[in-house]
Amino acid sequence: MLEANKTAAIKFGIDTHLIEEKTDTQKNVEILGEDLTFISVREFQRTKHVHRVHPYLGKFIPQLVEVFLRRYFIKGDTVLDPFSGSGTALIEANVLGMNSIGIELSPFNVLIQEVKAKGYNIPEVEKEIKDALKRLKVFSHRLQIKGRGQTLFDDKVERFETDSEYLKEWFSDRALQEILFLEQILL
Repeated sequence: MLEANKTAAIKFGIDTHLIEEKTDTQKNVEILGEDLTFISVREFQRTKHVHRVHPYLGKFIPQLVEVFLRRYFIKGDTVLDPFSGSGTALIEANVLGMNSIGIELSPFNVLIQEVKAKGYNIPEVEKEIKDALKRLKVFSHRLQIKGRGQTLFDDKVERFETDSEYLKEWFSDRALQEILFLEQILL
């Protein structure tokens, strides 16, 4: 195990002997140049650039994907990821100048991939987000009125409806109204 990873493992109470017993980190270093534990790589570094857009729990550490892409592919190659999840391999391939194709059954994961892969005008996006948050704050404030020490909902504010039983079940009325308001102004 690399010394930096060993130091980080000890800091976080991870049994380095168990890791070395279960994995051949030295062989990984010899073959790939990395020990693949990435223990010393902090969370904000592991989820570099667009990979932080959503905390998708099944995603690969981008550095792990990068090790294999650099080892087995060259710029201009096409990478196929048949279980592309949140798109980590697709994005990392593109960053390295490779083409990528992903196959994914989950519509939510495809949405994450599309958001991560799209080109954006950052100043324009920032302006739109700030405007949406400002409008949401006004809506949220108007949604709620206070009376006699309790919070009531203002009947004069436009209310939004949904057919989603899931949303109705899992979100409070106020949170649901805020979500539906944002959906209206962002679409």
